[in-house]
Amino acid sequence: MFFGKTIMRHTLVLFLFTALMIGVATAQEMGGMEVSVTTGYVLPSSPMAFANYWSAQYGGSLRAGFPLSESVSLIGSLEYYRFTLNETGVKEGFNTDYVKEIWIFDRVTMNPSADPSSVVALSASLRVAPSPRAGLISPYFIAGLGVMQVSMSDISMPVTSVLTINTNTVDMTARNRIVGGKQTALMLQSGLGVDFNISTLLNAFVEARYAIGLTEGHSTSYIPLGVGVKLRL
Repeated sequence: MFFGKTIMRHTLVLFLFTALMIGVATAQEMGGMEVSVTTGYVLPSSPMAFANYWSAQYGGSLRAGFPLSESVSLIGSLEYYRFTLNETGVKEGFNTDYVKEIWIFDRVTMNPSADPSSVVALSASLRVAPSPRAGLISPYFIAGLGVMQVSMSDISMPVTSVLTINTNTVDMTARNRIVGGKQTALMLQSGLGVDFNISTLLNAFVEARYAIGLTEGHSTSYIPLGVGVKLRL
């Protein structure tokens, strides 16, 4: 099973590289290669331990685009997103009031902590613009596949319970932990965007996508909401 997944990932990387090389060759014939940078916010979607317990800190992507026709381009993209612990989400997932009532504690508190987590993705996508460079605004559709590496840090959740026995206060701390880990998996994505044609060489754009990595157990998905600038060479 391990070797099968490793071969699949290597095959996918080779496919992405081949697709981009074909795009470069086509762009050299047609002209009009483009480069772009994006930044924005990411909404974690699944699984629950990702969606509820982590919040986007920063991130973005570097892209290169190669025209395949007047309205279709091949887009190669490298993305990186960093996430910090959502303490409120973790506390809401662990009901300290319920524990307090069941065990008749005077007070139950939890102070979760974790190192940052991250997602890195390498992908190749097709961008289809029904009316490329026609007027100021040009909507487009984008879809593709790639490889996603998800690195989730362990979440430490020390729970301190306070109990009063005869006038004496007793503190008890339970060391709970949500185990993270690192996985590399096939990624699928699709989305919509709008180009704003500033000049013949420069565009600004906004974009929303849904990306899902087919990680073991539960798929890892997120929604990048980004803005960017694109330069045609």
